[in-house]
Amino acid sequence: MTILGSIQDGLTGDYNLLAVKSTLDGFAAVAFASTLGVGVLFSSLVVLVYQGGISLLAGTLSAVISEPMMNEMTAAGGVILVGIAVSSLLEIKKIRVGNFLPALAVAPLIVWVLGKF
Repeated sequence: MTILGSIQDGLTGDYNLLAVKSTLDGFAAVAFASTLGVGVLFSSLVVLVYQGGISLLAGTLSAVISEPMMNEMTAAGGVILVGIAVSSLLEIKKIRVGNFLPALAVAPLIVWVLGKF
């Protein structure tokens, strides 16, 4: 959700996915802070830099990325989320969803290449 939400925020200005992730992170931070202490507060700075960097990068690429490219990137992100659900939440089959992360860049590239022909 971090990557997809940040990209969506940078490209379209829609921050809904990041808002949902922030709420989930907030509840987890409260639980972690009760046992681990104030250091959990400092981890928010890392999240800010990471998500903010991805959002800013996506914002600079917004002039290059078209609507069909964004649709394919969203579809690839949806497949990654389904893989996370099958692997982690449902524990049906172990799927290494990290191997699918390059698809977020490759899918729009394929659309761009096919659009040239």
